[in-house]
Amino acid sequence: MERQGQELATEARQARRPAIRFLVQSALKEVMSEKNNIQPGSRPEWVAHLSKALMSESETAYQSVLSSLMANGVGSEEIQQRYVPDVARYLGELWANDMASFVDVTVGTARLQELFRDNDDAAMARWARPGIPLGRSVLMVIPRFEQHSLGAFVAADDMRRHGLWVQMAIYLDPTELVALINESRFSMLGITLGAPENVERTAELVAFMRENSHALPPIVIGGHAVEKVKDAASRCGADHAVRSVSEAIELCDLSFTARVSGPGEVCG
Repeated sequence: MERQGQELATEARQARRPAIRFLVQSALKEVMSEKNNIQPGSRPEWVAHLSKALMSESETAYQSVLSSLMANGVGSEEIQQRYVPDVARYLGELWANDMASFVDVTVGTARLQELFRDNDDAAMARWARPGIPLGRSVLMVIPRFEQHSLGAFVAADDMRRHGLWVQMAIYLDPTELVALINESRFSMLGITLGAPENVERTAELVAFMRENSHALPPIVIGGHAVEKVKDAASRCGADHAVRSVSEAIELCDLSFTARVSGPGEVCG
């Protein structure tokens, strides 16, 4: 009798397994469908959606968002030129406004920067094609005290698209930076200023460069702090404070559509 009861119990469990499996599969499909059906209606919404995916625990969530973007007609070039800079700014705003932790923003920024680097070789091949003048050069400086570096890479990318040659000076000490400036003839010196509290340190760096450089090009600061700090340029001792690459190019007369200059010419 006991054996017969065990057999009946076993049969009952086996009969339930397909039903349980079906319910689990249905639940998973429903969850995945809800995730995949998220379709932001505007570019700011897509930017926020991509930013959230970049900060998520999933290593592939942001790739799914990018795939959805492209499926909605957004090309890879537009993603790199418009969405990547917007996401970089959005991540910075989340951190500045205490809406995301330092860890989350760092993870998101690292993934975005990796995405940027993945596309960099192909972009460099386009920028280096014959016919683009490369006489004007820019030094993009990321000071040691600045933790936000992605914006500088995005700006450098945009400048190269305008036909400029860009060299990155990453976390050099002031003496090394001045030596690099004195060895070369840059047409512009850009300094990324992401955190408003770094204005004084940037001013000290600029003062050191002005005192020790033989021929200093126009100094342009850009970044999140430019929008938050009043009179940022004068407080830092810079020549210009800009909110876009095109503004920097115009202020330093670096546009190749206007004229082509020889190697090493400094804008004035």
